[in-house]
Amino acid sequence: MKRALLLVALASPMVAQAAMAENTVLKCKTWQARRAAPVAGPVLVANVPRSMTPIDLNAVQFTDKPLTRQVLVEGLFARRTETDTVEVTARLVNCTDKPLQVQARSSFMDMTQAPTEPVSAWTQVFIPPKGTGTYRERSMSRDEVEYYLIELAPGR
Repeated sequence: MKRALLLVALASPMVAQAAMAENTVLKCKTWQARRAAPVAGPVLVANVPRSMTPIDLNAVQFTDKPLTRQVLVEGLFARRTETDTVEVTARLVNCTDKPLQVQARSSFMDMTQAPTEPVSAWTQVFIPPKGTGTYRERSMSRDEVEYYLIELAPGR
């Protein structure tokens, strides 16, 4: 019986490998991402009406327009950790043929959009040509965190 279970366990990865497919070279349509409508959700707005564009929360904010032609946000995730902090993760795609270095940082906010802690330090993210990179940050604050914002800037 144990041997049969072991054979099934060993065979499972081989079955999974047989079902795998190779992807073609990455193609990006960054113009579609730039033209996408804002997400209908919470936003940061200026105290003076119409003095700045609203900033979507629970999103990635690019701080540099040329960067929007080089990097796409493929996935954005947030979850509560076992200690009730918030962990945010952004999967980034390099749409160029050259290695890219970007930097990211996170802000965590409460229900009133007030900061729950200082903004995180800038973190360098290295993304290979036509490849992916991951940015991850955890809040220090616990259950009071309701919103987050990830800022993305060119690397130094």
